Amino acid sequence: MKKVALLMSLVVFAFMLSSCGGSKDDKKSETTDSTNVNDKETVDKNADSNALYEVEKGIIEYKMETMGMVSNLVVSWKDFGKMSSTTTTMNMMGFNTTSYMVNDGKYIYSWDATTKQGSKVKFNPSDKGGVNYRNVDAEQMKKMNMKNEGTEEVGGKMCDVYSMNMDGATSKTWVWKGIAMKMESSASGISMKMELVKIQEDVEPAADAFEIPSDIVFEEISSKMK
Repeated sequence: MKKVALLMSLVVFAFMLSSCGGSKDDKKSETTDSTNVNDKETVDKNADSNALYEVEKGIIEYKMETMGMVSNLVVSWKDFGKMSSTTTTMNMMGFNTTSYMVNDGKYIYSWDATTKQGSKVKFNPSDKGGVNYRNVDAEQMKKMNMKNEGTEEVGGKMCDVYSMNMDGATSKTWVWKGIAMKMESSASGISMKMELVKIQEDVEPAADAFEIPSDIVFEEISSKMK
């Protein structure tokens, strides 16, 4: 289970920390599952370094599989990704579980709906431990053993493809406008694959998508441990 946790952390890393940028501005494509984004709703990459995505708001759904277990993830965001939430549902040995993660711009909260256990860590958008794909430099690429593998289309979107080999775990992420569209990772012989199911641009997230439950006591974790 520790191996599975390591792989899960790679996915969380991709959503909350590393998917901070996007593909080139001149890459344009359409899909029947998404709404075109006009100029007003596209962030200027040079104007706001804290914006994680180049799309103002939306909802994206994924299917993730590891060790024969299938999970469904729903990621909602607004304000160009400055606020985001991830809901993960899965069936493990006959038990349905749901876990949540919310980034409100100040903290990243995570909790389990069944155990009612939660944690939080301060969020720093300028954290050098993350990767800003919109402005990744050679030093970061070298430090994290990252490579730009070119471009590939996922769900009708032309993505920049990045590979990473870090602490014995490898990952490959397809990124479009700061949004991870697809991810493959492996650690200790266990592989994980995350695929796009549907993306909706310029869609308002649910009103309660970013609510933090009052019946859970969140243990604060040092940012050095996150």
